[in-house]
Amino acid sequence: MTQRDRLENIPRMPPPDLPQHPAPAMEDQVLPPLTELQGHASFFDRDNDGVIWPTDTYNGMRALGFGILLSVFGMLVIHNGLSLPCNNWWPDPLLRIRIKHVHRAIHGSDSQSYNKRGELSLPTFDQNFLFYSPPPHTSLSFWEGVRMIRGNANPFDPFGWTAAALEWLGLYLLVWPADGRVGKEEVRGCLDGSLFYKIAQKEEERNKTGVPALKRENKLGKEL
Repeated sequence: MTQRDRLENIPRMPPPDLPQHPAPAMEDQVLPPLTELQGHASFFDRDNDGVIWPTDTYNGMRALGFGILLSVFGMLVIHNGLSLPCNNWWPDPLLRIRIKHVHRAIHGSDSQSYNKRGELSLPTFDQNFLFYSPPPHTSLSFWEGVRMIRGNANPFDPFGWTAAALEWLGLYLLVWPADGRVGKEEVRGCLDGSLFYKIAQKEEERNKTGVPALKRENKLGKEL
């Protein structure tokens, strides 16, 4: 028996049962579920094409109630920092972010609430609140969040330190809690993106009613 014959006679594992996705033109198209990180990023994909342009991020931040300067700043920081790893490691001159690669943008010195695939790790998420918030461990003040960032910081990681600090600051400004504490469900909603849709809807309703900014409630409808 030749070497080729022996190789052909080796038993092989059957291929796994993979979901069969019909052609894009079919109405009953089945798509793979989004990870929590992809859900977080998808809010900013304004035209649902799987690619986030800098203008998409700007418009998304404006829809969340951020001003022009903060929206421009956020757009520049996010796309200059995340575009490269989210584009097959080739520089994109247009600084686009591809949602299918967004897990590559997970950085060090974060809360590790996402795993390497961008899925939410609930035990780690709960552990952060257990360590850094007082009983009943359901909310974080601004400075408790800062303490969490310092506790999760890796040595010699200035990019991760800066990213984690800006993410926490952005979330705090987004929610702007009346009692000074960001709730655990609000943090989780930010991680999976569901919080963004709630706040954008509130902002749209406020803009329609023309309520002055100083008389508005906070972003989630709680009294200031």
